[in-house]
Amino acid sequence: MTTSFHTIPRRKFLAASITALGLAPMAMLRAQGGSPNDEILIGVVGCGGQGIGNMTNFLNIKGVRVVAVCDVDSNNMARAKAKVDGHYKNSDCKTYANHEDLLNHPGLDAISLATPDHWHARIGIAAANAGLDIYGEKPFAWGLGEGRALVDAVTKNKRVWQTGSWQRSGGEFRRFHALIQNNTLGKITRCECGTPAGMSIKNHVPEDKWPEMIGKPPANLDWQRYRGPVKDFPYHPMVHPWNWRWLNAFGGGQLLDWVGHHVDIALWSLGLDHTGPVKVEGTGEPGNHAFFDTYVKYAYQGTFADGRVLEVRSDFGGTKFTGENGWIHVNRGKLEASDREMLRNVPADFVTKPPSHQQNFINCMRSRELPVSHAEASHRASSFGQLAIVAMDTKQPLTWDPQAEKVSGNAEQAAHPRLSARFV
Repeated sequence: MTTSFHTIPRRKFLAASITALGLAPMAMLRAQGGSPNDEILIGVVGCGGQGIGNMTNFLNIKGVRVVAVCDVDSNNMARAKAKVDGHYKNSDCKTYANHEDLLNHPGLDAISLATPDHWHARIGIAAANAGLDIYGEKPFAWGLGEGRALVDAVTKNKRVWQTGSWQRSGGEFRRFHALIQNNTLGKITRCECGTPAGMSIKNHVPEDKWPEMIGKPPANLDWQRYRGPVKDFPYHPMVHPWNWRWLNAFGGGQLLDWVGHHVDIALWSLGLDHTGPVKVEGTGEPGNHAFFDTYVKYAYQGTFADGRVLEVRSDFGGTKFTGENGWIHVNRGKLEASDREMLRNVPADFVTKPPSHQQNFINCMRSRELPVSHAEASHRASSFGQLAIVAMDTKQPLTWDPQAEKVSGNAEQAAHPRLSARFV
């Protein structure tokens, strides 16, 4: 059964309220701009590579209009505006230097959020409180405590949240999920996930140039707003636009970048979207780099209350389950099994061509149903990686209460920043 929020989109509610007061609906106030009443209006927060990619997908969905863009890098924002205006053949796209102003754009229904991780929760909560639906990038949040605050804000405000964990809408991953749900493997005896090692650092500034540039952000970048809740972090030329993810202050390396993909698929397929492990343990090797500090190699595992164990390693890719009938392994562009006949064992109602991930979000905005990568599921996937980082940082197994979301018996782990509401 599909869950529904039993509410109506923010703009329709506002329009109905204004009409009841004898005033023109907001959609009609926009009519001079050519927006039909049933259009969904989206603002884009974060116009880097992923943000532009998501924006492009929304530009190509019927019944959706991108109306505003926001970025702390004015060059990124200008490129995004040019793309939107070029698509619609006008100059109507509005630009905002800060997300607070964009959230108040007239008639806005939703935002597409693709900032560095440390801004996800704060902006997501503000958007939910403003009555907007959100398509947000993974990982769901920088830390577990702020992730729970974001879930609570989405739930309280009855908002639709879709995380950019697009593999849940991808053919081979959906088939893998269906095969597991259809008991193809029989009793499952081992669950493994492989996510990338290393750091894909983009060396856009030679190291010998760093000293003369540190503390001197370029004119196009609002560094104070970029760092935002990361206090007193001096500008460094290697952070923006890509390499922030290799710094624990802003991101979580490959481990957190990918936990929302292959680990997410495993949890989804095992029916663990609403819980977490009771024990997490593992080891990690941080990068040997002059500036960046996230883990480059790691192996960790989480044990659930029913005894199931999910292993994650950085020495292979994809999601692999082994059971009494054999094994199935899925990765991007690849689905294989110990016996290929097993790959036919999907339910009769299996849909081979589902809506795209962004289209699923738009469909759920209209129906008020939960999208495939909803907030609670995405929080639980990110939490798995965040708990692993805490266990590796403290070099101790972590005992966890997945309902209360609290550490048991270890004050050092309980005080770890990844478990606090640091950025909200």
